[in-house]
Amino acid sequence: MLKSLHGGRSVLALVMLCTASLVAAQQGDDEGIASAGTNWFLKGGDFKGQHYSPLAQVNAANVGRLGLAWAADLPIPDGVATTPIVIDGVVYLSGAYSIVLAVDAKSGNILWSYDPEVREAIAERPILSWLARANRGVAVWDGKVFLTTADCRLIALDAAKGTRLWSRQTCDNALGYFITDSPYVGGGKVFVGNGGSESQLKGRGYVSAYEAGDGDLLWRFYIVPSDKPEENDTLALKMAAKTWSGDALAKYGGGGHNWNEMTYDPASNRLFFGTSGAYPYRHAERSPLGGENLFLSSIVAVDADTGEYQWHYQTVDKDSWDYNATMNIVLADLMIRDEERETLLIAPKNGFHYTLDRHTGELLAVGKFAKTNWATDIALETGKPVYDPAGEYWNLPEGEKAFIWPNMWGSHGWNPMAFHPGHKLSYIPVVDAPALMSSDGGGEDIVVVTEVDGKPHAPGKLVAMDPVNGRIRWSVDRDLPFNGGLLTTAGDLLFQGTASGRFEAFAADTGERLWSVQTGSAINAAPASYSIGGVQYVLIPIGAGGGLQFQYPQMHSTEASKGPTQLLAFTLGGEAQLAASPAADSPLPDQPKLDVSPDVVALGAAAYNEACKFCHGSNAVARFGGSVPDLRYADAATHAQWDAIVIGGSRRASGMPGMELTTDQSAAIRSYVLSLSEEIRRQQ
Repeated sequence: MLKSLHGGRSVLALVMLCTASLVAAQQGDDEGIASAGTNWFLKGGDFKGQHYSPLAQVNAANVGRLGLAWAADLPIPDGVATTPIVIDGVVYLSGAYSIVLAVDAKSGNILWSYDPEVREAIAERPILSWLARANRGVAVWDGKVFLTTADCRLIALDAAKGTRLWSRQTCDNALGYFITDSPYVGGGKVFVGNGGSESQLKGRGYVSAYEAGDGDLLWRFYIVPSDKPEENDTLALKMAAKTWSGDALAKYGGGGHNWNEMTYDPASNRLFFGTSGAYPYRHAERSPLGGENLFLSSIVAVDADTGEYQWHYQTVDKDSWDYNATMNIVLADLMIRDEERETLLIAPKNGFHYTLDRHTGELLAVGKFAKTNWATDIALETGKPVYDPAGEYWNLPEGEKAFIWPNMWGSHGWNPMAFHPGHKLSYIPVVDAPALMSSDGGGEDIVVVTEVDGKPHAPGKLVAMDPVNGRIRWSVDRDLPFNGGLLTTAGDLLFQGTASGRFEAFAADTGERLWSVQTGSAINAAPASYSIGGVQYVLIPIGAGGGLQFQYPQMHSTEASKGPTQLLAFTLGGEAQLAASPAADSPLPDQPKLDVSPDVVALGAAAYNEACKFCHGSNAVARFGGSVPDLRYADAATHAQWDAIVIGGSRRASGMPGMELTTDQSAAIRSYVLSLSEEIRRQQ
């Protein structure tokens, strides 16, 4: 049964208002709607994607009075990694397993929820167990909520009721595809990308456009060419085919997926999206006779009506580091060399911030926002990197390792950057950490380095960049690398949540910290702002999300930030109380005694890292409160059922598939986990 909203307005009535707003936006009235700041109707706020709110009721002078208006407990145990959508008093967001919620934006009451039953797909395809927890949001258009699932579905819901209207299968898991990002909307269409560039199952990235009303497929743009020449039937694919050599297309499919973020421009009716790298990572192995391997690691512009290629800019033409360019894209008007330019801004994985001409892809300005040693610079004349031999890990002597900056997860991920049109600054949540790599590409993915050349170095940063000259204006150090996305406002404020659980506001021009509150839960999502009845709200989802918290929990949270998944709304003078911080580690339950040799424990550790680390975390340290249990706290009953769970798959319905392990391997893993439990017991 639907609940009534505040003030007697029904959900249906609100959705009718939502429809009117979105139809107006579809007809090109984006500027008028965005200028009011009432709604946050796209992930980036409006079609410019700036993560900027024109609201100024909360400002640098009074932000110290910001208090909690309400907190909603979200039935999404594995955190939230998205930017919420807010349309006329209703918040729409999703989290792990693509569970969608509609929340009253004034009270925090949950109005409806929708579960697409992704867990059933996980039982058949275990690889989706981790990917399904990395969902990054929804889109809303014309009275519909659109979501995507890890098992490659695009689903349309009735925004008033949360009931399914239609569903389309948009990619195939069997070929290595999956979806973790949200859909995007504009011009009456829904745009969907996919992931799978690291797959060896012949994945070939593409972007699809669907009619928003009935879900009909309108066009599909393939990002890399086919290994079959007759299938390269467009000018773009014919051009791209000339830039590949060797058999990588035939063996692996070419990759290049758009797994994160797009921006639709109603003025030009163009869709802009970034692309990833491909397997094999090394360019010389992937394309032995050279070539730029289009359209890998690129920004691509296409006609939104037809999918026809318009232009591209390649950020790394010989990408051997998986430096994806799939980060959020911002549209901004800037004065560059005494000329007003309509620009496109992006800060991809590789550590450089790019300012491009929105209509041609010409490089106008560029600068480093993080430490890099794969390239010393980007040549403004050619747009190509000036490669640094220090980053050529494949030339290392056998047995040696070297730091490669940034690591392959990148110096900027899916946590969105923001842009302030008044101060003309880009703000980037930076991961400033290297990988430790050997000549075969092996090593540690992410290494937290706290000192470089004898000077302190912060693994995470909040950086303000001048996109006109490519220089850093100011920077704030972070103790942990994976922090939340950004929101900036006309009140001269910049908001960010941190992995340590703090939600903070800074002066947008100087970087001075003006306000901070400990929420008790790690934050990886991005804030949004909206107004109801003339009151401005600042909204932030809390609870570590996006999937990396299972692999790198020590970089995603602290003991003080392992609290629940919630949605928090702040207003001036808010007086609601935040939940108490989580207690320290709870006592261990009754467990079997560890009675094996250290050699067996070592074998178990190796088997665990191969089979279990991906979901259960390094050293079995899983995020408290999530659906992935902390194995160190497994009780005697769980240990008694160990083989049935780990090999037999008795908990498949909960997302724990049966693993291809021998009973000896299973027993060794159990012994390794018990050894970690004993460490806790000794400490307690």
